[in-house]
Amino acid sequence: MGAKRFSRLHTLLLARSVATWATYISKALPVFLLPPFIFVRFAPEEAAIWFIFITLQGMQLLIAASTDQPMVRGFAYALGGATQVRDMRNVKPSGQSEPNIALLSRVWSASAFAHILIAIATLALLGAMGVWSAAPLISTHSQDQSLWAALAVFVLGGALRAYGGLHVSYLMGVDRIPLLRWWEAAFWLLAFISALTTLLSGGGLLALAIAYQIPLALNIGWNAWLCRRDHRARSGFQTGVRADRDILAQMWPSIWRTGLGTTLFVGTTQGAGLYYATVGEAQDVAAFLFAMSLIRPLGQFAQVPFMTKLPRLARLQAAGERVAQRQIAQRSMMLSYILHAGLVLTIAASLPIVLSLRGSEVQVPQLLWLLIGLAGYLQKMGSMHLQLYTTTNHVLLHWANGLAAVMFVGFVAALLPSLGVYSFPVANTLALMLVYIPISVCHSYPAYGLPIATFEMKTSLGPISLILAAIFWIQA
Repeated sequence: MGAKRFSRLHTLLLARSVATWATYISKALPVFLLPPFIFVRFAPEEAAIWFIFITLQGMQLLIAASTDQPMVRGFAYALGGATQVRDMRNVKPSGQSEPNIALLSRVWSASAFAHILIAIATLALLGAMGVWSAAPLISTHSQDQSLWAALAVFVLGGALRAYGGLHVSYLMGVDRIPLLRWWEAAFWLLAFISALTTLLSGGGLLALAIAYQIPLALNIGWNAWLCRRDHRARSGFQTGVRADRDILAQMWPSIWRTGLGTTLFVGTTQGAGLYYATVGEAQDVAAFLFAMSLIRPLGQFAQVPFMTKLPRLARLQAAGERVAQRQIAQRSMMLSYILHAGLVLTIAASLPIVLSLRGSEVQVPQLLWLLIGLAGYLQKMGSMHLQLYTTTNHVLLHWANGLAAVMFVGFVAALLPSLGVYSFPVANTLALMLVYIPISVCHSYPAYGLPIATFEMKTSLGPISLILAAIFWIQA
């Protein structure tokens, strides 16, 4: 019987991973397959503007993925029978396994209110950064006011998806991950097909932006319907938007710490590319933003084996089952590291070939890509340890990300005159190694009794060695 339960659990976890991979592949299609056509169809200045749009979208997705995690944990705690969502650091095993529908309803109402605020903040942030970074490039096309309209489409789409994070976090928290992700994959695939069709038919950036954003808006409506269907199936569930002060007081520390930490770090690392757009040459800007746009879906794709386990890890935390948590964490982290390193090296080998086939004027140096890939690997390393520790609902993201962001800005200011565009990944790597990773592992190791040397030898050491070897080989 135990073997059957383990086999069923393994099948369920694999289904979550496969569905999530399908989503990230669909999300990556516009990033990986549209650029060769973008580079051929548009001038370097217009191509750089498109990658500003994609960078803004990436910032919104990264911020949402982090700020939604407190709500995901709240739903998961309630599903596991918890009576509060404040602090799970000292939880003893309990026989309670029935969902707490009353708490689930209250978390929904509070999350709906919180996501309205998140959407407003996202609108302001993306709007300000979009205008600031795109203005110098759009000014070269002073007669084409449609470029501003295209920017507005992406900013509004980002704000709408920020509110739609409510439905994503609920479906993840109540363990409807395969259902959520397969539908997301379908809508993002439709967005890619729509954008490519518009591009091949000769549409400009405004038409391309509209064609790309409409399917994503439809996805938000569909997720809302999926949530309503799940609500109806849970006897006693009450919907609504209410500023439940008690639940918000329990969740607010996690929300603001996560949101602040993510915004600081994403705002500085991704904002660095937007800053470079205001001072760099158009071709260099397009190449750098293209490389940065690749690392986001790559990192998300590679992190699937771990991220899809977070709702289960949160429930195990509420149940006090530490041994099971350690086993799941080690295996899922190892798989994520292997995937990340493999994808970084594969793209490093294929980038020159793919871009040359389309006769592109823009080329991405392999060394630049590998350095960005190394920084992405280190960021995922620290992030997974932080996320593991955060299942206790003790959030340190604001300290880890905030301090790393400050160091990143300082290193960029010092290195930019001598290293140019390479200063961004080098500065990111230094900030991650000196601040972000130490804060992460110094909390996850003791909290879960992880043996430091043994754990890293079985998880991170091998894959990162391959990336470092490739960097040294390129430089030789």
